[in-house]
Amino acid sequence: MNRYEKMRRKLYETSDRISKTNDENEIYSIVLDTIIELIPNATNGSVLLINEDGDFNFKVVKGFQKELKRISLKRDETYLYRINRFEKTAIINNPEEFDRKHASKDTIEGFERLNALDISCTISAPIYIDNKLIGLINVDSNKTNHIFTQKDLDLMDQIKCELELAIKNALAQNKLKYLANYDELTGVMNRRTLKKEYDNEIAKMKYNRKSMTLIMIDVDNFKCFNDTYGHFFGDMVLKHFSEVLSNSVGASDIVARFAGDEFIILLKGLDLAGAENKMKSIEERLLSEKLDGIILKFSYGICEIGPDANMNFEKALTLADEKMYEYKKREVCDQEMQEI
Repeated sequence: MNRYEKMRRKLYETSDRISKTNDENEIYSIVLDTIIELIPNATNGSVLLINEDGDFNFKVVKGFQKELKRISLKRDETYLYRINRFEKTAIINNPEEFDRKHASKDTIEGFERLNALDISCTISAPIYIDNKLIGLINVDSNKTNHIFTQKDLDLMDQIKCELELAIKNALAQNKLKYLANYDELTGVMNRRTLKKEYDNEIAKMKYNRKSMTLIMIDVDNFKCFNDTYGHFFGDMVLKHFSEVLSNSVGASDIVARFAGDEFIILLKGLDLAGAENKMKSIEERLLSEKLDGIILKFSYGICEIGPDANMNFEKALTLADEKMYEYKKREVCDQEMQEI
């Protein structure tokens, strides 16, 4: 009874810790630490998650070199797939023998290089969230000739069921927090978070005395993309455009989706001339990185905010929007002149 109460207390503490973190790596690290602590003779382990290709990547490792996270496994290289198609937890009595028989040559060489084959026994359990397989938990023992028992396996299942619920709740909460701060379609900041970042930068400017530029951008002829190719292609345009923007700015700069096909860039420490050069480089990048053979073009307006400007967010947006309108008028006039 004392052991049972100790386990319940540990699982409660673990669930509480999981609920307080936004870091997915930390969630799985907490889970793995708990399982290794509660399973007798467990010495190390790993959490593997399914990637977009259906392979398994090592997300968290304990007792192994961190370079193990660079290795991925095909479904048929995993023990659970071979014996029960991920239906239930199982004991692997000789993990090294299984790996050498079923894993690829490159995988085995990677394991050997990292001394990751020196394991006496493993318990492998599938992780399911809402009846969907998302990964595996492997708990290992490197104690010579140690074999996990059915009692250990039952304990693993009991712990895993408790922690799956904690993982599910944490991931759901983190998704809600993410959606509150980021645009779901493009993955860049949303307008609400952008304003917070802008206000923070304005406060910092009083001390660092550096300028900042806010650039309003919209995709040219976006309605035509939707009308001609459909809304799915329109979404592809927005994703591609936001990706190019994000890859074109510095690590400390900010890209946000403002509304529809409108985006905002905050360039920290850059004046008007520097911002103009940045926009030219983005144009060149879009020219080389076409979307299904289509070159995306855009209009923009730049508002420079000096360290003494003390300009609020709405004012900066208004000025940038006015500059973008002037840019559009200039582009239309240039096009009409060319036609003449």
